Amino acid sequence: MALWAVPGRAATTEAPGLDFVYEATVMLEPTEEIGPTPIGTRRRVPITGGTFAGPRIRGTVVAGGADWQLQRADNWTVIEADYMMRADDGTPIHVRNVGLTNSRVPGASRRYLRTVPSFEAPIGPHDWLNQAIFIGTIGPPPEDAPKPAVRIRVYRVT
Repeated sequence: MALWAVPGRAATTEAPGLDFVYEATVMLEPTEEIGPTPIGTRRRVPITGGTFAGPRIRGTVVAGGADWQLQRADNWTVIEADYMMRADDGTPIHVRNVGLTNSRVPGASRRYLRTVPSFEAPIGPHDWLNQAIFIGTIGPPPEDAPKPAVRIRVYRVT
């Protein structure tokens, strides 16, 4: 039986909403140009640390991850970041953040940069991260942040 056809359960058809989850400042090393490949130009941006905080969770971004970017033939760039966070209570959380941006498209009338972060948290106080869909934005860091860095905002789709 299809999940949406379970007796006694109404299907949800209203538009989804968003709940703020956290804002992170992620510190970076300079971009490494890997070069042209058969599917586009590859870049690597090492992640060196950072912090994150929201209403239900806060902690640090662990050094050692990276954002593997692929600039396609249409100049849109696919973002594939893979890194770890550690909540203040010590819980390690694996993050894989995949997105798309037109930041390298010449003459783009509006910047587009959206991501879909997914989390792998151990069963326990933060396993709610395993049980929802999230979207994110990436932008310039706060004025007082070390550079280079980015600001990531994450929202849970309700």
